[in-house]
Amino acid sequence: MASDPSPSTETPEPAAASPATPASRSIRARIVVMLAIVVVVAVECAVVCLCLPKAGETAGVAGVAAKPAAAAKSPEHEAKADESEAPADVEVDLGEFSVTSFQPVSNTTLRIDFHLFGSVGVETEKDFRRLLDENKHRFREQVLMTVRSAEMTDLTDASLGLIKRTILDKARRTLGKPMLREVIVSDYSFVEQ
Repeated sequence: MASDPSPSTETPEPAAASPATPASRSIRARIVVMLAIVVVVAVECAVVCLCLPKAGETAGVAGVAAKPAAAAKSPEHEAKADESEAPADVEVDLGEFSVTSFQPVSNTTLRIDFHLFGSVGVETEKDFRRLLDENKHRFREQVLMTVRSAEMTDLTDASLGLIKRTILDKARRTLGKPMLREVIVSDYSFVEQ
């Protein structure tokens, strides 16, 4: 019997050294992706900063003179600058309104009470009052129609934004001149019965 002189004691050769395990490749890929995102965001921020208009450019577009930054340091100077820049407005009483509107869909009646004021320029106040006196019934009708035709969401809106804009637009058309600058609603009461 022929026997093998020595049992095979071959040691397995170590596997070829792999460059990276799957876990380290995944981490490297994530780091590369994160760096790419950071670079893209940084480039976008730089482009936006370069494209933003300066204070003088935006003031020019708005039609307002830009204030130098050093000029607004003292409160006295700031108050004088505000007085000279903005034309003064005067509040005028546009009347008290009480509107009752039936809602057939919900079978309810709405009662809306409010006091309406307007803001006009000092230089146009007399002319505005004259035009308002000449057209007071037409103006009142426009306000009542606006409130009656308003949606429930507009009537319950805290700022009454759409109603104010609509009244302002109709008032300007009724008077024939855009002298009314702003509409102010006071003592607003909304009751659903």
